[in-house]
Amino acid sequence: MSVKARTWLLLEALKNEEDFRNRGFTADFGASGGVVIERSGHFRGIWTSRAGQFVWTAAGYNEPNFQTSSVPDALKHTLDAVSKF
Repeated sequence: MSVKARTWLLLEALKNEEDFRNRGFTADFGASGGVVIERSGHFRGIWTSRAGQFVWTAAGYNEPNFQTSSVPDALKHTLDAVSKF
């Protein structure tokens, strides 16, 4: 599966996650092609895809701090990672 197709699957999963939306988070494609997570206009993190993995870089970090190959795990991590906000 292409990087764009994998990224699209994650974006759709996030947009369809009721808990994610109810907490005021949004997800959209960023300029670099990753999935940008924001809340109230504030950047919370970005998912990129490389070598068959989803790679999460949280706001304030220069390096990725989580990776997974599955959309459900990426979705769960997003909810866990942003729950502190």
